[in-house]
Amino acid sequence: MRNIEYAQADILNLSAIGHTFDRIEAVGVLHHLADPKAGWRVLLSLLAPNGIMRVGLYSEAARRSIVEARAIVAGRGFPATAEGIRALRQTIIREKDEPRWKSLVQTIDFYSMSGCRDMFFNVMEHRLTIPEIKALLDEQGLSFLGFELDPKVIEKFQQQYPGAGALANLDNWDAFEAVNPQTFLNMYLFSIRKN
Repeated sequence: MRNIEYAQADILNLSAIGHTFDRIEAVGVLHHLADPKAGWRVLLSLLAPNGIMRVGLYSEAARRSIVEARAIVAGRGFPATAEGIRALRQTIIREKDEPRWKSLVQTIDFYSMSGCRDMFFNVMEHRLTIPEIKALLDEQGLSFLGFELDPKVIEKFQQQYPGAGALANLDNWDAFEAVNPQTFLNMYLFSIRKN
């Protein structure tokens, strides 16, 4: 392919590039910025009319146990080294039957050094809620196209919220997440369209 260009830049400085894009993907990036919404607004300014943006953001509800583990890291002074990561993992494994750790010990990231570092030792992490996402979409005049989830989760959701537009209704998803807080354990992964 000859029509691909690669570049590296600070997201917050991208508005000066003078291009728009039909498709933008920002998965696992924005929630590590000092101000995720500012970064998101810059990327949206580069999205062409009717363009699609795929976004991945951390969920406040789903990451509660990770926040608790981060408190252990801070409280006990575990360093972001192999030894510190192993010490944290051993602490959690010793208490693995506690409900707060159940979801963590079932993730692939828990068992890799880089995955654990990213989950528990990242220097900047923001978590959002579905109402916060909805507010930003409304502010920017964007259409929510839906979450990317396991088909079993979609089926469970549709049993509670049947109907043609239910999958694109963020109020329904907020209510569903309140009852099923681990739904977005990896992250909210969704697409939007610029109207």
